[in-house]
Amino acid sequence: MTARVICVANRKGGVGETTTAVNVAAELGDRGRRVLVIDLDTQAHASPGLGAVVGLDHPGAHSVFRETRFGLESAVRSGNARGVDVLPPEREFQIHDSVSDPLRFARAIKPLAERCDDFVIDTAPAIDVVTISALAAADSLLIPTQLQHLAYDGVARFSRVLLKVTTILNRSLAEFAVVPIQIDLRVNLQRRVHERLLGEYGRYRVFHGIRVDIALAEAFGAGSAVRDYKPHSHGAADYASLADDILSLWNA
Repeated sequence: MTARVICVANRKGGVGETTTAVNVAAELGDRGRRVLVIDLDTQAHASPGLGAVVGLDHPGAHSVFRETRFGLESAVRSGNARGVDVLPPEREFQIHDSVSDPLRFARAIKPLAERCDDFVIDTAPAIDVVTISALAAADSLLIPTQLQHLAYDGVARFSRVLLKVTTILNRSLAEFAVVPIQIDLRVNLQRRVHERLLGEYGRYRVFHGIRVDIALAEAFGAGSAVRDYKPHSHGAADYASLADDILSLWNA
């Protein structure tokens, strides 16, 4: 596989996983990279965030968990951000006992690797077989989190899951970084939690944070990445800085 596989995940919901997946993909695409966003959250938020809306019965990324011979190429849709395509989810997918091979997804995306430079995988806020499968396919991981004590504890717990995955399933998953979301370092609590993250993981594993910006929610409502919806906003600037971190620190 020649493409980099970036998984965006956290066991806690509402911490900006989908917003990060959509806007990181758009930033990478704007830099001339060919990006495929794989929406593994059956809530299907990343897909419309890039202008790719499909029906409830449309086959998608989850189809490979039910059908071993399903070709994902047929489900890929064009996104509305430069250089970005989208592989929507199967919205009616239900996890059941037959989903037993956590490496099936990694094998299924290999034929798509020649058509892109980066995969960006959006996952549901859960540690289930689908999220584990995404981690088993990835070589890089972004963990968005709010700067709160409970969220910090959630990152620590997720890191233990990551350790198990890298030990048992995927030794190639060597790169991960925490992405602080909705930050305002003028707030004492946020500043203390940010310092704890830096102390625990170091500067090279705590990437540029994303400030509170209503433009991020507005862009989603418009079915667009924030860089295209409001290019001079704080959100656009912050996700551009995050993409710079990915390209400079992980490429190095």
